[in-house]
Amino acid sequence: MSSTLGLVIALAALAASALFSALHLALLSLVRTRLGDMAEEADHPAQLRRVERIMEDVDGHSIALGFPRIVATLLVVVGLLFWIAAPEVGPEALPAEAPTMLHILLTLLVGSGAVWLFAFVVPSSIADHLGERLLLRMSWLVRGVYLLLRPLGSLHRLVDEIVRRLARISPESEAEELEAELLSVVEEGLAEGQFDETEQDMIEAVVEFKNTTVEEIMTPRTEVNALEYTDDLGMVKAFVRDGGHSRIPVYRENLDHIVGVLYAKDLLHWMSSEEADGLFSLEGLLRAAVFVPETKTVRELMAELISRKVHIAMVIDEYGGTAGLVTIEDIVEEVFGEIQDEYEDPDEHPPEVSIDAQSRSAMIDARIRIDDANDGLEAIKLEIPEDEDYDTVAGFVTASLGRIPCAGEAFVADDLAVEVLDAEPTRVVRVRISPAANGTNGKEPSDSESHTQARS
Repeated sequence: MSSTLGLVIALAALAASALFSALHLALLSLVRTRLGDMAEEADHPAQLRRVERIMEDVDGHSIALGFPRIVATLLVVVGLLFWIAAPEVGPEALPAEAPTMLHILLTLLVGSGAVWLFAFVVPSSIADHLGERLLLRMSWLVRGVYLLLRPLGSLHRLVDEIVRRLARISPESEAEELEAELLSVVEEGLAEGQFDETEQDMIEAVVEFKNTTVEEIMTPRTEVNALEYTDDLGMVKAFVRDGGHSRIPVYRENLDHIVGVLYAKDLLHWMSSEEADGLFSLEGLLRAAVFVPETKTVRELMAELISRKVHIAMVIDEYGGTAGLVTIEDIVEEVFGEIQDEYEDPDEHPPEVSIDAQSRSAMIDARIRIDDANDGLEAIKLEIPEDEDYDTVAGFVTASLGRIPCAGEAFVADDLAVEVLDAEPTRVVRVRISPAANGTNGKEPSDSESHTQARS
């Protein structure tokens, strides 16, 4: 091989390496929706199909592009070596014309700089600014390389699975790490001013949506506003008017025996019809109730409610009893926050966590879950300990005392001073939490500090 041919190979390989590097990096930073929109606007059916196939397996196509990228980079090195070390063969070639070691090192150094610039820096900039456009134009090449090197993708998946098992990492752990990485990006965006706290909460709620269960968002049994079955029209009308709900569960004897759901619009329709002159029967107006287990995920619940075209479902526990009810509004509030309708009095629904930064204290609705309370308490650097024995703030209070306290009682637990602001005979309603004197909330307490102290 002549030195000229070696130089030609090196330059051609450098161009190929730059192209495959740009395509590879563009796939890694791909914005799927943008690429899909560009493919549809191009009005090229074959191109659109190729783009759809690429988006179905982005990782596989990215791995496939890595192989020719490496081969091209190696060919750059080989071509440069031939260019330097292969003089024209012939009787006129003299030993003195052989390249020196310094000549070889300098050429390789310059070649490495060229590879770094044209195979890494330039492709990176192209991928950042023209990535989707390049993928669209070169989709035929990306698909061709993928189909040609598909066996390498299988090999990669095999090696990846072996390493994952050797590292004892479950697929669930990988998914959790991905979620944690996404949430960390959101936190960075908040710190840089790209998001506000409301947007951060919404994004986090969406990310955690698939793991949230019905039990976490439902209205508990003790707060369910339900109508006991009766054929007394006056009582039914009064209940609907005073309750302010458009869909009301109806039960016989107790809440564990739900017989249906009364829609206020069905009652109004009946009252305006000719049938209103006859005998009223509540049973004829009831719609079948939908029952879901409390362990069902919110994502599954939303899909079921949409498919059944209903807005409310009764939640049952493992024993078949009524644990509460859940509505589409509860699901929406999980993402967007509390929604008050025209029937709700704002004074009757104070904030779940009300912070007083000056006194470093917080008034908390005892019905909310510990993790939700701790999200609010972050502002004053306090944290309620979590335990498998309880899920809510009220559970923490009763577990700490071993009983249901009266309003006005106060105690110290886990370096937190807790005052019961409102309580009923069967539950704690609202509490105030602040740092205990000489407390070290968030640190390991000593043996003497670990005992709960109660005072009334």
